[in-house]
Amino acid sequence: MRPTHTIGFLALFVVSFLLALSAQESNQSLGDLARQQREHRQKQSSNSGQTDASEIIGLKEGNFKANILITDSHNAIERWVLMPEANREGAGRIRQVTTGKKYYLPFVVTDYKWPASERMTLTAHVSLISPEGKTLFECPTASRTIFADPRSPSVIVLNPVMDYTLDSSDIPGTYTIRVTITDHVHSAYAKAEEQFQLIQGASAEEETAKTPARAQQTNPR
Repeated sequence: MRPTHTIGFLALFVVSFLLALSAQESNQSLGDLARQQREHRQKQSSNSGQTDASEIIGLKEGNFKANILITDSHNAIERWVLMPEANREGAGRIRQVTTGKKYYLPFVVTDYKWPASERMTLTAHVSLISPEGKTLFECPTASRTIFADPRSPSVIVLNPVMDYTLDSSDIPGTYTIRVTITDHVHSAYAKAEEQFQLIQGASAEEETAKTPARAQQTNPR
């Protein structure tokens, strides 16, 4: 993911610079300081589950539903929002993605029971996990919404919509995206998790689009 890699490079540069300054001031070796920094990061990683639990302390599980879509256009988001509720399950989620292409990760609340005229504050805490189990990206407030669209008051797309582009340095495999949506007005939350696979070459969806309809009928799955 390009933005993540940029941030990662800058963070590595800053950490290295601070380690060098610390070594000069304390007469400790860079190796010792680097080891201490690595142990600190490992401790933080081991406490990530506790952090996830702490963010919902004092909140109740909401009667609304959190959703993560995986699309390649804003039109696909709109189609999902407008389709009948019975058709939404499993729709609007691309499962295989490729490098060099922009995809969108909208966080959507459905079954929201309160009226559109009521005060609203919804926020999304999002994490992206690599196939190796590492947290590539985390943002406590990736998106938020302070009012509902009167045309669809029970289906709310939080803004801004997150987009991402994986590049050649990202390893193939299954990525996990997690979100906790908090309703700050009603002290409630809902969680969702989705997965997508980064593969080499064209995605399954793209290959299907290229395949003639006759071939699809001749070779049904």
